[in-house]
This record gives sequence, structure tokens and C-alpha cells, in this order.
Amino acid sequence: MDRIQFLKELRQYWIENTVPNISDVNAKFLIDLIKISQTKNMLEVWTANWFSAINFWIELEKVWWKLLSIDFSPKSHNEALENIKQVNLQNTVSLILWNALDEIPKLADNVYDFIFIDGMMRRSKDFLELSWPKLKNWWIIIIDDVIKFREKMVWLWEYLAEHNIEYNVLPIDIDDWVMMIVK
Repeated sequence: MDRIQFLKELRQYWIENTVPNISDVNAKFLIDLIKISQTKNMLEVWTANWFSAINFWIELEKVWWKLLSIDFSPKSHNEALENIKQVNLQNTVSLILWNALDEIPKLADNVYDFIFIDGMMRRSKDFLELSWPKLKNWWIIIIDDVIKFREKMVWLWEYLAEHNIEYNVLPIDIDDWVMMIVK
């Protein structure tokens, strides 16, 4: 199936069913960031129905790459598996169904150069903290919805302040501000 057409159909599905996915503007920003950074190994924490990951794949397929997504919801996981099959990606990506708080520590260290955190906002600080050892020497972390769900992310903001971690908050979309941490 044509992936661009499939993404249009998937977008329509998530609009009609209120699936929490990134906006098209946010997807474009992240794809451009993947391209500029020459990302090779990406981790996505929470994937919904894989709309974001299929968008990322469009850029990642141009280079040797790996994409691992972790999701806690069996419903989302099953939808993602179906969507992966629809665009014939089942042999090129990995999708884990389980709690990212348990799975991230099991991942190899110094592997990822891009991490996208977009789920269970109240645990964003924990996802960030667990991700540090998994990052290569040069990396990017994007945390989604940091303004919209700021009240759920109090521990993240405190953690950043306590550890003097520099970040930028970017208004990518009216409803979709992201935090970018780069080394």
C-alpha cells in the first residue's frame, strides 16, 4: 500500500476515533529533525497506532536505521501491528508491548541518537531519566505536549531544574509544544 495514502487514511481514523497522535505539523518538524540529525537509531516511548512511527519511517528508510517503539496499551499495540503490516514494515521495525519503565532499562546502552517521548505524561521524568544511559555521544530527545500537559509533568520540570539540564520549548503547533534536549 502507498504509505502516504495510508497515513492520510490513518489520520482520518484517529480524528474520528480520538486517537492521541502527533499533528501533521509536529510530524513534519520531527521528520526534518531526523533528517538534519542523520538519525540512525530511534526510540519512541508510546506509539498509539503508529501514525508517528510511519511518518518517521519515511525519512529513516533513506539511511540504515533502527526504530523501536514501546507501548503499554494492548489495543494500541494491536492497531500498530496491523498498521505495520499494511505498510509492509513488520520486518524492519520493532514494537514492544509492555511498560516502558520496565523495558527501557533492558535496552542496550549507548545505542540511540534520537528518543521521542510521547505518553503517560506524569512519567515523562522517569522516561527521560531511564533514557540517559541509552543515548550515544550526540543525541536528541523530544518530549511532546510539555505545555498542554504541564500540570501532569511537574516532576519533569523539577528534574530539569535540579540537574541544570538545558532545553528548548518549541511552539511547533498551537496545541503541540515540544521540549527539545540536545547534546
